[in-house]
Amino acid sequence: MLKPFETAARQFVDHFSDSARWDAFVPRDGDIVVSTPPKCGTTWTQSILALLISGDPKVDAQISMKSPWIEIVFRDLQEVMARLEAQDHRRQVKSHAPLDCVPIWNELRYITVYRHPIDMHFSFQNHLANMKPEMAGTVKHEDPSASFRHFLQDDEAHSGFACLIDHYLCTLKREPRENLLRLHYRDMIRDLTGAFAQIAAHVGIEHPAELMAQLVEAATFDNMKRNSDRFAPSAGQGFWKSDAGFFNSATSNKWEGKLTDADLQAYDDKISEVLSPKERRWLEWGSI
Repeated sequence: MLKPFETAARQFVDHFSDSARWDAFVPRDGDIVVSTPPKCGTTWTQSILALLISGDPKVDAQISMKSPWIEIVFRDLQEVMARLEAQDHRRQVKSHAPLDCVPIWNELRYITVYRHPIDMHFSFQNHLANMKPEMAGTVKHEDPSASFRHFLQDDEAHSGFACLIDHYLCTLKREPRENLLRLHYRDMIRDLTGAFAQIAAHVGIEHPAELMAQLVEAATFDNMKRNSDRFAPSAGQGFWKSDAGFFNSATSNKWEGKLTDADLQAYDDKISEVLSPKERRWLEWGSI
């Protein structure tokens, strides 16, 4: 039994999740934990890992089944753990909780991914719009300003501004660590091949160059949308209005023409209170 280097310091609970479910997780040496705020590249990163682990450009990723979100309360915990235990290949799991809400094992690899907070918010609103109403559990405001103000003021939901910042700062406090990799969504868009290489090196998986190129192509937005039955979480389970709709646009600056100057000023005031200029610049724009 692996012993954690750092145990969870607190519990995170909201409508979708409960980090106490990690108590049931039995880790294996080499397991990979993808820990991100929602709509920051979680599924993309997990799909890249599924491609790397399998070495198959046509892998049936089945993210939610094979690489489950540990905290999600809608899945039976014993059934989730049984599926993980039955796997005989390299495993990966998903978390949206900050790193001080999950155990840290030296023998595991951790990957965190972040995105401009406003892009994250607008992507999450599209996410809600594609979700079956009975599963959403969160009010979707039709007015962009009202929705955005709620995002800024929400201190509890894992999709709120406060939780995004909390997640980011928890990661920064643990750096540098050899088993922790931090990525940015914009960097992945700008250079998917480079991001693929970073992830592969971090988890210690190698493939011949020709195969790696095929795996990178399989991880492009267009290919994942075309093959949403293989890459969308909970595909074919009636969770979404459209499985392909899970992959909305993969664009940035989603707020342009939708938010007022007052909205943007409120955001500027809020983020300036909690992040240094350097921390803010990376969270918004990545490694530019």
